[in-house]
Amino acid sequence: MMEKIKTIFSILIIVICLPYLVTFVVQGDMLQKTEQEDTEESSEDEDTGHLVLILANEMPATYEKEALKAQAVIARTNLSYAREHDEPEPDALSSEDMRKQLGAEEYQKRYELMKSCVEETAGEIITYHKKAVQIPYHFVSAGKTRDASELEQDGEFPYLQLASSVHDLRSEHFLKIDFYTAKQFCTKIKSAYPDLDIEDEKIDSGDFLDKIIKVTKRDSAAYVLEAELAGTKITGDDFRTIFSLHSTCFSIKEVDGKVRIVTKGYGQGYGMSQYGANEMAKEGSTYQEILKHYYHDIKIRRQ
Repeated sequence: MMEKIKTIFSILIIVICLPYLVTFVVQGDMLQKTEQEDTEESSEDEDTGHLVLILANEMPATYEKEALKAQAVIARTNLSYAREHDEPEPDALSSEDMRKQLGAEEYQKRYELMKSCVEETAGEIITYHKKAVQIPYHFVSAGKTRDASELEQDGEFPYLQLASSVHDLRSEHFLKIDFYTAKQFCTKIKSAYPDLDIEDEKIDSGDFLDKIIKVTKRDSAAYVLEAELAGTKITGDDFRTIFSLHSTCFSIKEVDGKVRIVTKGYGQGYGMSQYGANEMAKEGSTYQEILKHYYHDIKIRRQ
């Protein structure tokens, strides 16, 4: 009799406890899934926030949305490439610096705009022949972008070819003109190359500059590739560094007893012109159209 009572009692306990046991198991599984989802969302939000701050560092926050989306894809591509090849990641602007630059109200507005640009291009990168590549860009071109095949490392960047960017001629940063006395000009050169035999004589004829500098090679976009300083061969980038020029698309001439240096464009001239991209966006171009205009034979795909 007692065994029968024990059996009935055990059955009653199981019946009473079963719903609670099932609920615990189901809720525990759901809780685990929720925690996993929260972790994934947190990771995704972290990447999104990081890309927003990279974008803020690379392009003016006041630019058109389609231009910002084009830059967002470039930023994600370069970030992906850096991580894949164990190279330094693109620099990001801190949220504090961004807030200082824009002010609290404008900061929130522009941050949300750039965040939407990152989210609307989520996962998209630029590839060439199915591979992620490095994507250079610059602020303003000299009217057209440069062809990387004219560099010594020919073939390394086949997607960087000549592209028209005539909008850039309207930029306030398109043209920069500097004047130097003969002494100032020679002093700057001597500071970089102290062993060069250069006389800071008075400019009284056209042969003064010919004795000091000659541009010996330009690319098809008119950027200086090579020059000679008093017979010593240097690159256009070397000369740009000496005089802190905006680009290597420069020309030098004697005018009214001074050395005049005229520089066109702002930046290295390869890939997308940000100013040109912004003007294209104003005219209705999408970010895909902008990227395919400046980069030859590329694909935009999701990672």
